[in-house]
Amino acid sequence: MLKIIRKASFTLFFVASVTAGQIQAQVVAETDGGNANEAAKPKKTSRLLEEVMVTAQKREENLQDVPISVQAFSEETLDALGIFNQSDLQMVTPTLNVSNVMAFTTIYLRGVGTDAFLTADPSVATYIDGIYLPIAVGLAQDFGVVERIEVLKGAQGTLFGRNANGGALNITTRDPLLGEFDAQVNLTVASYPDLHSKAYISVPIGETFAFSFSPVYAKTEHFVKNTAPDPEGPMHDDESEGYRLKLRWAPFDWVDATVAGLRLNADTPGALVIPSEEPTTLGKAIGIPENNYKRGDDETELDHCCGSVVDNEMLYGKIEFFTPWFDIKALASDQQIRSSTIVDFDASGREGIGLTNTGFGGDIQTAELQLISNPDSWGSDWLRWIVGAYKFEGLTGYLEPGDRLELYANLLDPVLAPLQGVLSLVDSLGLGILPANLNSGVLYAKNLVATDSESFFAQATFTLTEWLDITLGVRHQDEGRELLESELGLLAGGEELTLFTYDYAVTQEGDRVSTKLATVTTSPKVSFELRPFDEETLVYLSYQEATKSGTYNGFAVTGPPTYALPESIEAWELGVKTKFLQGTLIFSAAIFDYQIENQQVQFVSLTTGGSVSFENAEQSHIRGFDFDVTWVIAPHLVDGLVLVGGAGWLETAEFTAYPNAKGYTDNSGLTSQNQDFSGNRIPKTPELSGNLALSKTWMFDRGELEVAADVYFTDEFFYEPSNRAESLEEGYALWGARIGYLYEPWNTRLTLFGRNLTDEDRTRGSQGVEFGRSITPGEPMTYGLRLAWKY
Repeated sequence: MLKIIRKASFTLFFVASVTAGQIQAQVVAETDGGNANEAAKPKKTSRLLEEVMVTAQKREENLQDVPISVQAFSEETLDALGIFNQSDLQMVTPTLNVSNVMAFTTIYLRGVGTDAFLTADPSVATYIDGIYLPIAVGLAQDFGVVERIEVLKGAQGTLFGRNANGGALNITTRDPLLGEFDAQVNLTVASYPDLHSKAYISVPIGETFAFSFSPVYAKTEHFVKNTAPDPEGPMHDDESEGYRLKLRWAPFDWVDATVAGLRLNADTPGALVIPSEEPTTLGKAIGIPENNYKRGDDETELDHCCGSVVDNEMLYGKIEFFTPWFDIKALASDQQIRSSTIVDFDASGREGIGLTNTGFGGDIQTAELQLISNPDSWGSDWLRWIVGAYKFEGLTGYLEPGDRLELYANLLDPVLAPLQGVLSLVDSLGLGILPANLNSGVLYAKNLVATDSESFFAQATFTLTEWLDITLGVRHQDEGRELLESELGLLAGGEELTLFTYDYAVTQEGDRVSTKLATVTTSPKVSFELRPFDEETLVYLSYQEATKSGTYNGFAVTGPPTYALPESIEAWELGVKTKFLQGTLIFSAAIFDYQIENQQVQFVSLTTGGSVSFENAEQSHIRGFDFDVTWVIAPHLVDGLVLVGGAGWLETAEFTAYPNAKGYTDNSGLTSQNQDFSGNRIPKTPELSGNLALSKTWMFDRGELEVAADVYFTDEFFYEPSNRAESLEEGYALWGARIGYLYEPWNTRLTLFGRNLTDEDRTRGSQGVEFGRSITPGEPMTYGLRLAWKY
């Protein structure tokens, strides 16, 4: 079936495509007397046709006028497609790969991404209400009630700046409504998750002030259960809850201010159910059976498992001033995030190695100032511009004195037992230098990295003729990183016994570097935007640079902390956005070519420096094509029949130069060093991926009936840069269907849905370690009922 889908997708490539947006079928209404026709009026016939305005260039614009490859989804469209969180976006966005492993989220877009988490930054930046979220832990959060979500593809170094090498996810939540009451409730009961709910209420106080409250709650029994007789962490149901409170004040026409508080808490032990699917030779040697876990099983044994608790708090706000010369926008945030996890490192029921993270997190502050031209600005008929400044300060790692990463290695007991005896003897003689009650096999590590970043940016679009615009942009950034702490020790009688502290780091080649380094970059952008045929056809050619700063990995176990060099990208894109068939078919398509220098790569190993190891792939090259299409099919013959979809083809996605690489190259469990991964495929980059959804809506006097079916498909891809066979994920297709009815007098919609209807076995993440391939199993066939009410 996947081959059939692939062939069908290739036949669509010639039509270029569309950024998923909106189409509105127009009908001509007659007057009561039938004497004359009124002007054509838009009539929405499907929820897949919701109109979406975007802020991909920091100003509100029509999606079809933006010379950037963007997919945008309104809240109604997300609900129609069954999209709840960041992980679900992969199902409707070609070339997007969202993986979850060890409670961390990694994102690849058009092949650009990194598996580096902890003290590194994602390569695809995530923004909520204009605020940058830098930490991968807890990133796959529930969206709650949103206004829209924009997926910006390709480097966004000028306007979104910091670390947006692969693109950006721009999430806009709903603001309070002035002078108007608003409310909604969404409740889902399903086989997975068991329960999901979100709500929103906006209350006006007078005409100039309003507040809104939006809670979310989800609970589920994980579909894979840990049956170990005495696990370290309780295997209770996954549960997450949170809320967003917003206050809005607009006392005058020229000022609008919003302050928001966000809190999300997730206690999801199921996120750490990551069994070893393919034990290595080393794993088998310590007793992990070959059939430890089979794809699709609903049980596994993990002796040191399972716990994943994430607390995320954020206070943020914005204030806008509207003047006759330009608009002023100021944004600021204070973010606090803390996570605790219990991970079975050998991913089996064997008493081997376990990791306990007692409080990894971040303390982040951001501020941004934007000056934006408006229709009253000087030269607004031929010039649009924005200038701004951005400030970022943050601490990432173990912030509190008792926070640390603990390594329980029962395998080391035979080695450490004699040392325990020696310590007891020395202590009995009164010569104790070290405590006699040393906890054998328990190591700990601490790591703390500080970041201080300042940047200035400017972008201007010049209209030279009716059919030609030129956009020029630049961003200058000065970012400093400092490794404040890197410590390895033993736990002795509940006390920390320091073994090593480091005041230096080493590069991939082994050269020593300071624990305080800066990255200074200037990233340009140029774009030519042409309308050679009519106002509905946009052709653009753009060049953009972006940089992701260098960073430290201080989790040293068998060596000093390491430093990963800055990652930079040069991105070319040729795109088109247009309409056909009297406006019923909207497409956008883009051809892109990326050259990446020093792509940051991570692998997990206890024998090569730390629990996680960072390094750089010297050169990478990505070349491909993607498209989206929205088509109102034969509107004069049938109402409400809509097809949306798209595909992405990554013709090239390889490490063109990756010498001196480390990683697992076979299934022995031993890490190979000084390897050459040049020519290997970049992880999580299937050659072909895409989606298709067909929806039909019937309109009745008191409501509407909606029936839809969809499919997401992907080619095979690798999870590791070594491209070893054990890291291969086979291609698969996921089918879904929905049927729902909206009862308009109550403004209530009831939807019956199913996902993964063929019960396809696949993974949502995979991590190779010494003892095997630990996987995050994908959800099985899911079915449920969703109730949505709006005031």
